[in-house]
Amino acid sequence: AVVSTQSTGIQCCRCDCEPDIEEMSINDIINGNGEFPGISKVLRAYIKHMPELEFVTATRICSYISLIQKRASGELLTTATWIRKFVRNHPQYKQDSVVSDEMTYDLMMECREITEGKTCPDLIGNLRVDSDFNNRQYRRDSYIDESETNRSPNFSPTN
Repeated sequence: AVVSTQSTGIQCCRCDCEPDIEEMSINDIINGNGEFPGISKVLRAYIKHMPELEFVTATRICSYISLIQKRASGELLTTATWIRKFVRNHPQYKQDSVVSDEMTYDLMMECREITEGKTCPDLIGNLRVDSDFNNRQYRRDSYIDESETNRSPNFSPTN
């Protein structure tokens, strides 16, 4: 752990040395850069070496890691950006910062449809969120990224 000690800098909490600190973008932190592997790569390596983790669970986790990677890189919109885009493009929006009840209702219905399986490539890419609402059990295909559907039970969840 690192604690801020003085206005002159940061010190390691265990000794008097100065830790090696580098400023990084969220994309660098998640996906890595030339010197840092990125949190996603570290997580995938950790998952790979968890023999007790079921294939379906590992696949689901890797799908969400891919989603986070794509959001960090800008390939997919963040939820906030997607909502702003939805409101700005709504036929009733008058560019006045007022979000009417009907616009809010339409937004909630769009969100509901996405959770029920409607595709939304700008927001979730290839991640499928189909679910069986009758018994609340998720089907295996409801959380597998299209790029991960052909993996065997002995797959390696690394990019």
